Amino acid sequence: MLLSAFGRGYKSLFLTGAILVTVVAIAVVIVLTHTNAASEPREMLLADGTQIILLGGTRARLAEGYPRNREIEIQGTGEVFIKTRQQDKPLIVRTGLMILTVEGESALRGTVSAERIGEQAEVLYGRVRAAKSYASPFSEPDILVGGEMSMVNLSIDLMEKETFDRAELIRWSNAVVAAAARRKSGERPGL
Repeated sequence: MLLSAFGRGYKSLFLTGAILVTVVAIAVVIVLTHTNAASEPREMLLADGTQIILLGGTRARLAEGYPRNREIEIQGTGEVFIKTRQQDKPLIVRTGLMILTVEGESALRGTVSAERIGEQAEVLYGRVRAAKSYASPFSEPDILVGGEMSMVNLSIDLMEKETFDRAELIRWSNAVVAAAARRKSGERPGL
């Protein structure tokens, strides 16, 4: 009789442990699914034909009256791909550290940081005016065309213009656009 009660105690303990492990496993799957969904490319197609693809923890906030008021703010930490069409007015993109004036038909990748330590903009094609969004004695903007980038580092108040090989950005943008399209159609992006 004592052994029988002892065995029931272990069964109960084993069952409680199994339930606990199952609950934890389900919670981990939910968290991982939510994290993966947030890191998958999310596409916004705006009324003026502007395409924005958000990656990582980025999000876009449109100005009131968009597209009449062609301004967007990119928030969070991660990357964003922006592709614009020719319009009468340029698109103004505000990040924590930069104000990007995107003219005509252009495409660019932005890397933004919620901590506002450093950010950059890489132009695939078109023309972009990159300026610091904060007061600085060194406030000369950069005019960027395809294959040029601008980096801002707040801690040393530096804005630097560089060139880069567009081949990597072309591959990246093609993969991101395709992944966003697959996500929109319900498939798993697989980037």
